[in-house]
Amino acid sequence: MAWFFLKRMPKVISLVLNLITIFLTVFLLMGCSNLSNDSTFLVRYKFDRSSPFYNVIQKSFNQSNGTTQMSGLEQVSIASGYMGVCITNIPKDYDKGVKSVCYPRKDLANNPLYNDLSIELFNVPSSDKKSTQKQLPINLNILELAETTSRYVVHPYILMVTVILATLMFLMLIYSTIPALPFKYWVLRATLCVSAFLVLFWGIGAMWTHVGIHACSKLVPSASMGILKIHRGIKAAAMSWVSFAFLLAQLGILWFLYLRDRKNLSEEIDKINNTNNNQPPFHNPGDLSDSSTLNYKV
Repeated sequence: MAWFFLKRMPKVISLVLNLITIFLTVFLLMGCSNLSNDSTFLVRYKFDRSSPFYNVIQKSFNQSNGTTQMSGLEQVSIASGYMGVCITNIPKDYDKGVKSVCYPRKDLANNPLYNDLSIELFNVPSSDKKSTQKQLPINLNILELAETTSRYVVHPYILMVTVILATLMFLMLIYSTIPALPFKYWVLRATLCVSAFLVLFWGIGAMWTHVGIHACSKLVPSASMGILKIHRGIKAAAMSWVSFAFLLAQLGILWFLYLRDRKNLSEEIDKINNTNNNQPPFHNPGDLSDSSTLNYKV
């Protein structure tokens, strides 16, 4: 009984790793899509309190936009995820006591916060001689930067394909473990191909996520003249790399099982061939009787 379970333990481990990978990638994909997943973010933007411009920003928000009180918007925190953007620390007087809200990554331009969080830093002379506007305002919009991160820096499409392929591979592994089913050999070979492709594909996706997160954390503070402070999403980065490590380990287990089965099959074939070679040649009894009759002398 113990040998039975030990023999099938690699397949069980492979299934468990695949299932964990599916959950990790799904939770990573759903990050910042709602308030319950706002901790799974890629990059979080805040106004830097140590910046010399912070007092200017605070004064620019210390006003009202029609009936909306904008005071305290400098304290907002905006997190970007694969599928959405979450805004927290909203002043209670801004929107009827709503302190936190999440939006899809492509549904931000029509939001009142999108315009209210835009800051006019300074004006520069217009270089267009035909323009009637002599001064052009230079604006900084923290919500626009978060939208750009989710829409153009880190795309969710690679992660979506990874979730689909990981789910497909899990179903193929389940199929290959059920006895007396047809085409198991071809399903196993297809599983090996899908596993290898998935490791390569999500390896590119994990590196893309890593580069995007670090690029934002390095470029945005300098480009904003130190006005914005960036926090990297350590949880999201860890989930992406752990899922890649599990896929890589699963690929190694599947190839180990495949090569082991091929080796066992080759050994069985050699045993059968050796057994056939060691057996004495078969003689037909009729041939013996015929030969004895031919050699009989009257």
